[in-house]
Amino acid sequence: MSTIKCIIIDDEPLAQDVISDYINRLDFLSEVGKFDDALSAIEFLSTETIDLIFLDIQMPMLDGINFLKAISSSPKVIFTTAHRHYAVEGFELNAIDYLVKPIPFYRFVQAIEKVRQQINHVQKTSDSTDAAFFKVDNKKIKVNYTDILFIESLKDYIKVVLKDRFFVTYQTLSGMLELLPSSQFIQVHKSFIINFHHAKGIQGNVIEIEDNIIPIGRIYRDEALEKIYQTGKKVWK
Repeated sequence: MSTIKCIIIDDEPLAQDVISDYINRLDFLSEVGKFDDALSAIEFLSTETIDLIFLDIQMPMLDGINFLKAISSSPKVIFTTAHRHYAVEGFELNAIDYLVKPIPFYRFVQAIEKVRQQINHVQKTSDSTDAAFFKVDNKKIKVNYTDILFIESLKDYIKVVLKDRFFVTYQTLSGMLELLPSSQFIQVHKSFIINFHHAKGIQGNVIEIEDNIIPIGRIYRDEALEKIYQTGKKVWK
């Protein structure tokens, strides 16, 4: 597989060294940056594209949780922290894994394997811009984007709902969002992506998609309204 470009964000030099050593043990990983604070990493990410962040949580000025909320890009993230109690919030932000320090090498490898599976699991077709391949029950199926109504996060899996059926596949919501065309799809909630061309409208804090009612998060509402307006669909505020 192609090289996975990584950066490390951690204010502890020893923790950085451990992750660097682990990265160097795996030929398909490449460390392209190391940062003592999240603000420096934001500046780097404004000009560079990377695949994976090893992210500490408790850091000065800007912690890892709020850093992840602040960045506009959507690289895959593995949290590396000494604090177990942030795990739930970390997974709500679609982190691939949550590694508790001191991190044994076998746990590092397990987390990286999750990253590799997600990269390989959903692939855009090489000869088409209107469909994607999904792995379901050990088979690859081709799905046209226009047939997708919405996608729901199930932690490490996603539920893809079509007009006449649904299926579950191994992928995070953030990883799926990277693969979908923004001309058709938008995230409307921490757990939902919709094909806004199928939206009947917005009323209060929900969006109607065919016969499904999808919650809409406050931070996503304005962009969702704008996208649905552009399709000419009716919107109830």
